[in-house]
Amino acid sequence: MKKFMLLWLLASSLVWADPVAKTPFEQTKKQSLPDSQMISHYLAALDKTSDHAKLVQLGPSAGGRPIEALLLSGSAAFLQHPANETGKATVMMFGSQHGNEPAGAEAMLQLARELVAGQHPALLQRLNLVLVAMANPDGRDLTARHNANNDNTNIDYVALQASETRLLVDALHSFNPDVVYDAHESGIWKRILTKEQGWMTDVEAQFDMGNNPNIDHALHDYTEHRLLPALIERVSAAGLPASRYRGEITRLEQSVARGGLGITNLRNYAAMQGRVSILVENRLDNKDGRYDTPRNIAERVRKQHVSMLAMLQLVADETDTLLTVSRDARQHWTSGAEGEQVLSMGVSFGVNGRQPEVQIPLVRFADGHKALHRFANHDAVVSRKPVALPAAYAITRERERLALWLARHHIAFTTQATARTLQVDKLVITGLRVQPKSRPGVREKVQADVEVTRASLTLQPGDLLVPMNQPLAPLAALMLDPRSANALYQEAEWPWLALGEFPVYPVIETAAEAP
Repeated sequence: MKKFMLLWLLASSLVWADPVAKTPFEQTKKQSLPDSQMISHYLAALDKTSDHAKLVQLGPSAGGRPIEALLLSGSAAFLQHPANETGKATVMMFGSQHGNEPAGAEAMLQLARELVAGQHPALLQRLNLVLVAMANPDGRDLTARHNANNDNTNIDYVALQASETRLLVDALHSFNPDVVYDAHESGIWKRILTKEQGWMTDVEAQFDMGNNPNIDHALHDYTEHRLLPALIERVSAAGLPASRYRGEITRLEQSVARGGLGITNLRNYAAMQGRVSILVENRLDNKDGRYDTPRNIAERVRKQHVSMLAMLQLVADETDTLLTVSRDARQHWTSGAEGEQVLSMGVSFGVNGRQPEVQIPLVRFADGHKALHRFANHDAVVSRKPVALPAAYAITRERERLALWLARHHIAFTTQATARTLQVDKLVITGLRVQPKSRPGVREKVQADVEVTRASLTLQPGDLLVPMNQPLAPLAALMLDPRSANALYQEAEWPWLALGEFPVYPVIETAAEAP
């Protein structure tokens, strides 16, 4: 059957019944999902069909499947040599990082078809688009959340263990987008909430933007107070009720907050780089429901399409302000309105004193009765351990391994050729506290108690120095500093947190070279 569908797709891409062939999903009358190979062939067909499209290979997945980006633009220069252009925002869109959330990929393919066919012409004149419709092709073909190595690439943006995550980080570096859009689906059926308590969530579209408190101050203020409310309003006006993302609701007794604060996810990782970063969670319907198409997939794709199109139209209208804020943030990060450069190493959610409760719509599983349910509101961001951005970080342990990891993040560093003496803050871990799994907002497994003393440190040949006068400095600091809730050492593959002197040092100033 798959071979037949592939031949059918290839034939339709050569002899168009319409100016532009329908997507593979549309050709099945929305009754079945194409595999990743069919999607690759369709992307190649769009490339051949239009002067406004160009297909770029990003690299292979863990399972050897191609991960590709389709460039769409009215600018021939951008298609040949993708780079930021004056007055035009570059928007990079990711679909189906979770392979069992396919609607985002299908909506992105539909959007690509429409743009190639000449629909929404203003978008291609006002925006440069980079569409990664299949961010996890392994998951698509395996009908799985993870890749072929069972990696959850969606929370791998610190460790960069998965090949998919490394490819997407490389793509962020290469295309340098002003806006990143990450399309997901959120299931309304939950084991405890539905099976034991009898309720399902009843939301259509939820949005969040980068929310880590260390994001550039002006960028965070713009996305939180202007862009996010405007996006919710636009999507709702398009007929799809939208709201701020409240996180996963799994039981009636829980509190709610927002999307996680950590930089292990794409949304906050990209925002810490100075990009406008948007998450959508569209409704993933109950698998046991009765719908016109399997698991209501046609309607789910429609909702994703409404969300994407409204986002692009908003970004086009906001281009002047958005570009100023985003490109300034990528050049000179500040944590406050007065130009401060201070990082909050500890971050979490807490009780919102101004709005201690929120009402969220639920639907009763047995009979479809809809009701509002009150939840404790814990969406206040709590920041702890303020630390001034140092001049650099010095690294004296597992230097070759750290050098590879830094290079994967495109963080600049130097390797000492000779001994060198520096003034540093010596960090001594005096206690380690295991954190509760239920702690909202972060994936901090262990919290370190750290004593700080000023000292001289003589770096030896081979030691690493990571300067903080680079665009990725705040991101690098949050990952390298053991006081950070987002540190690399929270990942299972980097068990460095132990009592005693830590082998990474914030550098205060450079002293004379050692003899």
